[in-house]
Formats: sequence, structure tokens, C-alpha cells
Amino acid sequence: MGWSDTWSDIIAGGNPRWKVTSHECHLKALSHFETHVVVKQDADPSTVSVLCPLAGDDPFVHLLFQKGYNVTTIDMVPAAIEKMKDQFGSECSWTKEEQNHDSDGNGSNTTIVWTHESGRATLMVGDALYVRHQLFDTFDAVYDKDSFGALEKKMRQTFCTRMAEYTKKGAIIYLECKLRDNHDQAKDVGPPFSLKKEDLMEDNNYGANFDHVQELGIVYDITMPMQQTGHILKRK
Repeated sequence: MGWSDTWSDIIAGGNPRWKVTSHECHLKALSHFETHVVVKQDADPSTVSVLCPLAGDDPFVHLLFQKGYNVTTIDMVPAAIEKMKDQFGSECSWTKEEQNHDSDGNGSNTTIVWTHESGRATLMVGDALYVRHQLFDTFDAVYDKDSFGALEKKMRQTFCTRMAEYTKKGAIIYLECKLRDNHDQAKDVGPPFSLKKEDLMEDNNYGANFDHVQELGIVYDITMPMQQTGHILKRK
């Protein structure tokens, strides 16, 4: 089942997979995020641009927006983006734009960009692995909630390269990922994949362009038979 089919099933009331909808969990995540992004950079939220790759309709994105952050999401499923837009309310307006870009030198690809009337929320419909030169050196922080952990190993290096290209020097990644009790035996089973620090920080992954700052342990409890763990990374 592809991601579009998965989202169709979720919207139709099927298995929510590993979505987190608890507001209490989101507040706990926000506390971790702000401890490392706002306090350590001594920044006002309105000056902080946050990239949320593979965000789907994660309510945490709207929570960041409500707190004053500038948010940009990238997801390839239009239905997920429409669900995300709904969270901002029916009274607000969005501007739609099509951006054509050459992802690998072999052809043109189109990204649909929805921009909120405030200018502080940008929702992009397209493949997060495509090169987008207009995003280079743009973001102060990344919210990676199970994004890396949703990817097959062969896709991870490209994903981490994009995150490095799009972030400023010193930018912070707040990353959440799953951890199974039998990690060594189950780490190749997914998505979601079980991940430890050493998996994230392989030279071909985040280790190429980011330093590991802190391992947060369990960030909040989830109903799945695994732990939701957190890590803080910093752009070299």
C-alpha cells in the first residue's frame, strides 16, 4: 500500500498507524522543542522558521503556528495537506502556486505550494527528496516526527542531505523516532523503523552534516508496543 492509499484508508476511518493526536503529547513535544530551539537560540518564535518534512496532517504543525512560529511542511499526499489546511479554520484564505523544479537533472517536477494569508504557514505538496534550491539555507529548526523513521534505508541519505541543504548553520533538529525493546532483531522491520542514536548518526545519514547534542529518552507515552524517543541534533 502506497502513501496515498494509506491516507485514503486513514481518512476513511481505518487504522491511524502511528499518528499521534493527543494534545497532551504535543504539549510535551513542544516543551522539548522550545527548550532547545527558542531558549538555546534566545529567539522570539516569530523569528524562527521551522521545516516539518513528511508531516502529513500532524496537529503539532498548527500548534507551532499558534505559538507564533513560521512553519513549512512538505508531504507528497494532497489529501494529507487538505486535512492540515482544515486545522487552520475555514475562515482563512490560502494562495496556491505551482513550482516547477529539476530534481536530479533528468526532468521537471511540480510542487504545489499553499501559502496561508498570514505568510507564516507554507504547505508544499511534493516529494520531500526533490532538490528545492529556493529552500537552501532557510530554516532555523526542523521538526522530524518519525520522518526519518518512515524511510527505507536507501532513501535516508538523500533525505538527510535535503535537511542539511535547507537548514542554516547551527540549526536545531528536534527528532522523534520509535524504539523497540528487541531493537537489534527488529530494526529492519518497518515502517516505522526502530532507531537508536547510532542509526541516526551514521556518516551517510544525519552524521554527515549534524552533531548529536542530546538524547532525550522517552518524550511521551504511546499506545503502540514501542517507545517514542527524542533526539536533538545541530547543524555543523
